[in-house]
Amino acid sequence: MNEITHKGWSYKIFPERRFDSDFPLPFWFAGLWLYLKAFLYICYLYGLGLEPTPYTIPMKVEIAYFAVAFLPAFIIGLGLWNQKKWAHSTSVVFLVVDTPFLVYHVWRLADAGYLSTGLTKFLELGSLGINFLALGWLISYFAAKKTVGS
Repeated sequence: MNEITHKGWSYKIFPERRFDSDFPLPFWFAGLWLYLKAFLYICYLYGLGLEPTPYTIPMKVEIAYFAVAFLPAFIIGLGLWNQKKWAHSTSVVFLVVDTPFLVYHVWRLADAGYLSTGLTKFLELGSLGINFLALGWLISYFAAKKTVGS
């Protein structure tokens, strides 16, 4: 149940290797964040589905983005935790695209008055902060690898 195989590829959802002391922390952190992000996007879709219709155009854009982005988030998280070469640069590109959408999401919630409670504000702004942290850590890890390697 822990392993996904497809056309000769083998991925473990929760590989034991991630607990080794030489496992790159940016990969561990970003992989966990992308797993959680995939789950959160499904939760966002469920939450948005509870809103009364008709949906506004901005809400339709969010629904479309969350519906499309949850699967790449899970796959990239899977690639990071399995230390696949394609996963690092793909995760940076994904987070570069994802962060403005998340900023837009938080901005829309704040504009609608949904960030009035402390918990909601903490969760939404915390999610945005973790996105920036994961992106910065992956970029700096990539830059450090390129600098040391050359």
